[in-house]
Amino acid sequence: MYQAIILTTLLLVNSAAIAQETFLLSGQIKASENQSFYAPKSNSWRVQVQWILPEGEIAQEGDLVVVYDSGSIQSEIEQVNVSLISAQEELHRIKTTSEQNLLESTYAEKRTTLMLEKARIDASITLEHISRYDHEKYQLEYEKAIIANAKTKESLKQTVLSNQVSIAKQKIKITKHQDKLQYNQDKLNQMSLKAKRTGPVLYGNHPWTGEKIYVGITAQPGWKIVEIPSLNGMYIEAWVHEVDYKYLALGTTASLIFDAFPQQPLTAKLSEISTQPEARKEWGNDVYFRTHFEFSNDLALNLLPGMSAQLEFTGVNNDK
Repeated sequence: MYQAIILTTLLLVNSAAIAQETFLLSGQIKASENQSFYAPKSNSWRVQVQWILPEGEIAQEGDLVVVYDSGSIQSEIEQVNVSLISAQEELHRIKTTSEQNLLESTYAEKRTTLMLEKARIDASITLEHISRYDHEKYQLEYEKAIIANAKTKESLKQTVLSNQVSIAKQKIKITKHQDKLQYNQDKLNQMSLKAKRTGPVLYGNHPWTGEKIYVGITAQPGWKIVEIPSLNGMYIEAWVHEVDYKYLALGTTASLIFDAFPQQPLTAKLSEISTQPEARKEWGNDVYFRTHFEFSNDLALNLLPGMSAQLEFTGVNNDK
């Protein structure tokens, strides 16, 4: 957790010169590249952190780093699996029924086609060879055969269409279950996160209280739980109160001392100043400017992101 940034201001007075102010800032080592692990969305919105690799331990690429509670998601996956199996079984039943209906409709259509052909032959016999009664009967049967054949042909078309619709609708249901299963599986995968790089494990801070994240905490989506920083490109991050912003100047050289190595000072240079101040809830209602100080580890100190540092530099009054 950051401490109050401006620790003290010393006024150095020289009778022959304009007064200058020397600032002491507390900062923290940051890495330019990090793999950050954030709390994912869950069915119950908030999610509980079940396990984290111990802080400070070096995670190797592929190591499991953080595990979230996934009980509700696993339960959902089981339910969707049951629904998917039922839907697949229903599709098999629909296909079997469709085949049976198609077979019966096809048979009926072929039968009426044959009956129509027979009725056509009977109706073509002239009065010279049969009685008027039989002739009229054959004509009537022929008309009935035409109507019956037309109905079976239409019924066959409807059966084919109905079968296609029923099968397509059931396949859509199956696809929905599969998509839901994949969605929940992806969410489940987000509940167990692995390292993509080798580096030290650093716990995040609670966004409201500033305390360290711990196993068992219930986090909201988007909270940073853990990060694995790169040990290359490290810099010092410090926050400067808005009142003292005017004393900052890019390129300013500062004396740098790490809390872990108080007897081995280094030199740092102010390389970046944020253009907009930010509120730091854990420090009160004031706002602060974010600064970056670059440094070179000439003494080959065993530095890790998260270590605290103290910076001392002379400010420049930009109001003048």
